[in-house]
Amino acid sequence: MLHCYNNPYLLDFLIVCDKMPPDERAQLEAFVGEPYDVDRAAIGNFMTLGPKWVWKTDEGVPLAVGGYVLQRKGVWRDFLLSTPEIWQRPHWFPFTRSVVKIMNSMLLSGEAHRLECISLASRTKAFSWYDTIGYNKEGVLHGYAADGSDAVLYARCRH
Repeated sequence: MLHCYNNPYLLDFLIVCDKMPPDERAQLEAFVGEPYDVDRAAIGNFMTLGPKWVWKTDEGVPLAVGGYVLQRKGVWRDFLLSTPEIWQRPHWFPFTRSVVKIMNSMLLSGEAHRLECISLASRTKAFSWYDTIGYNKEGVLHGYAADGSDAVLYARCRH
């Protein structure tokens, strides 16, 4: 079974960042403009201001951490760091359901009228999951990454 907790520990971030798959590491490298470093990724995301969650197994093993960073009043940008295990059975479905519940809560609370996600355009395998959790593709951000790669902007708004 998968459990979701708010206010994850730095150790949760370190464990997940150590197990992150190559495509997620490459995305962080492209956005930051530096080679991937487990400590930098873990500490940098842990220190962001905003709500954060960790998804753990029954044994307490963290499989993903994520949260939202305030961009301006009512607009929050997500971040998600994951291990390959979170995308496999039996974790994928409860994880996805949990993420949707968090997104719904953010929008219903009045704290957010817009949730957004930016992904490297080359990470096409992630795009179907964004559709599943209710994000809508808004457009391509040409040359967005530090290395000049294109990114894609997704968003979900309260209507």
